[in-house]
Amino acid sequence: MLMQWLPWVVAGLISLLVVILSMRMVRHNNQQQTDELVRLQTQVQQRDQLAVDYALQAAQLLQEQTSLESAQQQLLSLQQQHSVLQGEHNQARESLAANKVQLQAQEQANAAQLEQLQQSKAEFENFLKQFAEASLNKQSEQLNTSNKQQLDLILNPLREQLGEFRKRVDHVYTQEAQDRRSLVEQISQLKDLNTRLSTDAINLTKALKGDNKAQGNWGEMVLEKVLEQSGLRNGHEYQTQVNLTQTSGKRLQPDVVVHLPDNKDVIIDAKVSLVAYDRYHSAEDETLRQQALDEHLQSIRGHIANLSGKSYEDAEGVRSLDYVLLFIPVESAYMLALQSDKGEALFLDAMQRNIMLVSPATLLMALRTIHNIWRYEHQSQNAQEIARQAEEMHKKLVDFVAAMNGVGTHLQRAHESYDTAFKRLKTGRGNLINRAQSIIKLGGIKPKKPLPEELVQQAEEADSLALAATLDSNDAAASDKESKV
Repeated sequence: MLMQWLPWVVAGLISLLVVILSMRMVRHNNQQQTDELVRLQTQVQQRDQLAVDYALQAAQLLQEQTSLESAQQQLLSLQQQHSVLQGEHNQARESLAANKVQLQAQEQANAAQLEQLQQSKAEFENFLKQFAEASLNKQSEQLNTSNKQQLDLILNPLREQLGEFRKRVDHVYTQEAQDRRSLVEQISQLKDLNTRLSTDAINLTKALKGDNKAQGNWGEMVLEKVLEQSGLRNGHEYQTQVNLTQTSGKRLQPDVVVHLPDNKDVIIDAKVSLVAYDRYHSAEDETLRQQALDEHLQSIRGHIANLSGKSYEDAEGVRSLDYVLLFIPVESAYMLALQSDKGEALFLDAMQRNIMLVSPATLLMALRTIHNIWRYEHQSQNAQEIARQAEEMHKKLVDFVAAMNGVGTHLQRAHESYDTAFKRLKTGRGNLINRAQSIIKLGGIKPKKPLPEELVQQAEEADSLALAATLDSNDAAASDKESKV
């Protein structure tokens, strides 16, 4: 049985061995094929890379070929432009040669023309110079005449005002010096006057006893005398016997109304009381003398009360100060009242009633003070007038300076116009003088008065310079063009 199956087993083993060997051979072949496939893929990749490199090189060669063709076209275009420029250069050279020949001919002609024009240049220049000088002289004379008239119109009133101002100033200082000397003299005279008045008063009391009207007239006379000595003017700084009316309708007539600056007034009333004063000096004992003194003081108090009752400050048409002056014309009677034991009370009572007691001496001092106040007021008014006239003078001076500036401007404009006209006449190429000379020569004209030689020469030189500048400009342009070619 075993033998029976043995061949089959051997055959099976052989078949299995064949299969195993076949599988090994197939595996070996597959590995070789795989390696070959990898090698082939590598070669394909290398070939692909070579193909790409070849394509890039082909594209680069194509681009270089295109650039070469463009460069060849540009070279051909430049060669054509060079041929054209060469032709233009040849033409320009020929034209330049022709221009040089023409320029030489023109220079020769110009030289001949300049030689001809120089003959009449000086005469024409002298003519123009004389014409310009005559015109300027005429304008200057007219301006000088006009300026002199304007200066006279401005300076004459100014000169007169300055002269008047100098006179006023001299008068003010002279008057002030005189017033000072006069014040010293009047003070000295016042002492003598007081002594004389006291003596006269004593003698006068004997004649005026009991006559109140006479006493009042005498007091007003003394007051008028003091006013005259004060330097004040009646009808100006003071007025006498002025009629006043109170708001109630009552009429008042003060002896004197003294005016002050700033519309203020001082009222003076003269009151005479000599009866008791005379008894005082005539009394033989002290009792009678004291009784007479009391009556004298009582009389003055009565005058104070009477004057206070008039209320001058309420009167219409007067701007009185707070105090009214009660004038006692007898200096000794005034001093007797104030030097007494009751004198201070009397003075204070008067002050409380807005009344100031004054004697000839004290009134004169007060009036002299008022006179000085008026003098200073007049000086202030003169100073204001001087300031006003100085302002007017300054305005005139400003107008004068403006007029002189206008004159200077017109003179400058006239000079500039003259220079401009003269330059147009003799400067620049083809100026009027050269053309005039050319016309004279071409026409064979012989003018009776030729142009100034110096002016003609200047015009020719200016024309030559202008021509030379034009030629230099043309040469520079031609050289620049050649350098560019």
